[in-house]
Amino acid sequence: MFSGKEVLVRYDRTLNPEKNVAMEQEVFAKVEASELPESVRFWVDTECLVRGKVKNVRYGWYHEGLARRLGVRVVQRETGGGVVYHDRGNLNWSIFVRSAGPFHSPAKLFGQASGYIVRALERLGVPARFAPPNRVDVGGYKVSGMAARATPRALLVHGTLLLNTDLDRLNLLCIPPPGCPPVANVSRWVGDVRARSLVDATVQVLKDSGMKVRLRTPSVA
Repeated sequence: MFSGKEVLVRYDRTLNPEKNVAMEQEVFAKVEASELPESVRFWVDTECLVRGKVKNVRYGWYHEGLARRLGVRVVQRETGGGVVYHDRGNLNWSIFVRSAGPFHSPAKLFGQASGYIVRALERLGVPARFAPPNRVDVGGYKVSGMAARATPRALLVHGTLLLNTDLDRLNLLCIPPPGCPPVANVSRWVGDVRARSLVDATVQVLKDSGMKVRLRTPSVA
């Protein structure tokens, strides 16, 4: 999926949802302008709901009145799709690549991007698989969903990964899209899984794929 042989892997440590959404836009712009190498980004948010730009029942949504009553912050991302729940048990991931040719079909794009995450999960003993059009499933449960953004010069695919998320809270707030399987945490299969373990496993997958990996862990902002 990457156009070159070097990739920057960054694990941003701020837990602020607004800052993390802004960082997605900043990294995308810099990769698009060739001011940053193609990148893989990981981050964690405090509790929030992250919504796509346009409400569409095909992608699911959230209980807006309940979120207001509970004081759950809602932030908007630049990609499409529905609404995802974040808390400190959810590891978020993004892949930023440059593009110089025609776009792949959405299912192919999501499949290629999530392949690195699927293989990282497999390294940890989790029998994950890509489920078209935009999920990673394990044993009939959804553990990651994805959304994307594309311009003529760059592509972004990002997703959630449920490690130890409060699923009761997620199911209370979120309205799943039609046909979506139930959600589950990765800890269902590997116990006390840590975000850093997934980051390290993904780095190894990239290296095994022949990529030269540069690591960056910015300080908390």
